[in-house]
Amino acid sequence: MKALVVDPDRSARATVKRLLSHVNVDVLEADNGLIALSALEQSDPDFVVLEIDMPILGGPDCLSAIRQSPVRPDIPVICITASGTRENVHRMVALGVADFLLKPINPVDVLPRIKNLLIRVAQWRQRQSARSINNLLIVDNDPNFMAFVRPLLDSSFELIEAGSSTVAAISYRDSSPKPTVVCLAEGLPLMSEDLLLDVIRKMAIESGTNPPQFYLLSKSAEVPPEKTAHYAGVVRKSFVPQAFVDEFRRVVLREQSPYERLRHVVREGLHAELVTATQQTIGVMIGSEITEIGPGEDAACPVGVVAQVIQVDAESGLSLVTTIASGRKEVERMGSQIVRREITFDDGAGEVLGELVNTIAGRMRACLVSRGFDLKMGLPETREVSEADGEALAFDLETHFCTAGGEKLRVALKVKQGGLSLGMTNGPGERPAAAECEPAPEAVGVAAGPAPATAPAEQSVDDVLF
Repeated sequence: MKALVVDPDRSARATVKRLLSHVNVDVLEADNGLIALSALEQSDPDFVVLEIDMPILGGPDCLSAIRQSPVRPDIPVICITASGTRENVHRMVALGVADFLLKPINPVDVLPRIKNLLIRVAQWRQRQSARSINNLLIVDNDPNFMAFVRPLLDSSFELIEAGSSTVAAISYRDSSPKPTVVCLAEGLPLMSEDLLLDVIRKMAIESGTNPPQFYLLSKSAEVPPEKTAHYAGVVRKSFVPQAFVDEFRRVVLREQSPYERLRHVVREGLHAELVTATQQTIGVMIGSEITEIGPGEDAACPVGVVAQVIQVDAESGLSLVTTIASGRKEVERMGSQIVRREITFDDGAGEVLGELVNTIAGRMRACLVSRGFDLKMGLPETREVSEADGEALAFDLETHFCTAGGEKLRVALKVKQGGLSLGMTNGPGERPAAAECEPAPEAVGVAAGPAPATAPAEQSVDDVLF
């Protein structure tokens, strides 16, 4: 594995190089952002370690250029700094960073984080290779049907064939890149097709890969709704070549609507990114770790305040709502930690929550851009809500967190199709020229909070973290 270390300080580069040598990572060095961009194009590193403060093309501008690159916009990047403005920290986190390290680097603390990063880097490399090939795993214990479909499908897919569920599970586990489409015949013996679907989905999640699209191969045109709910579609089996090809193209190769594709990406592929973005954004700002609360734990989140950012595709009306929800007292305590003074919801805590959701939404937007969705961000809105409003919320993806101080919060994503009128921002910090934003349907009837305030540029990372 190979890393590009970008830092104008030679001794700092040497420290990072020694650290990475302990995990068998080769190091390329650059002393400014321009050289780093050149090395990125020529040397194909697996990840980047980037200093924020540099005299030539500073860290934020360098990272922005990387994220806009058509070649590797989502390469993992670790940011390091001894000091930096709060504005730069926000910008780097919004652009997407794998980790954020403060100098002087403590090897005892940092080495475990580097090892975890290397796992994510390997998964990133796997996603890069998977994009170029559309692999199809087809599972059917009927050898005659397998012989029939093979010549019909091998022109569109790299085929992986399995005559049983156990062979299919092993084939999926060992394949690289992973199949993006899995077709399961109805009536598989030993391990049923529904159980095999669950097994493959779990293996995908554990390996850090987006789960494939699952389709059911059925002899019958009538499949119970409770069964079809597990699959992206049902393909009726036929031994008439043109009839099967037409059915397969209609069901599997169809162009999904943007709404369907976005919901699939959000539900199946953004959990890890949402957790990382939340932990980095809020953890950096409050200066301590925040922990995801698992489903078996007490994940009950107090209700009282909701902050949202709506991102919209103006052409289709498709939108993504990013939400942070917590109790009013919890929001006031977190806001006080971030600004380093006691504040209430009315004199600034709501604005701070809006700033946090805006940064997380920016990270989600960066993740979606790499997956083909380019949504435009609106302005954050913060509202007080009742407990009944909180219970009525339904999301495509949500997770809960607890801070070191015990504050609990919920972070969630919701895909919507039409029905939202959004004033779009024209640029960083600019107000939209369009009409006022309409509230999301979940939050109708609650009062909007004040717009987020801009942080003073002279505030340092040390002020934010300590």
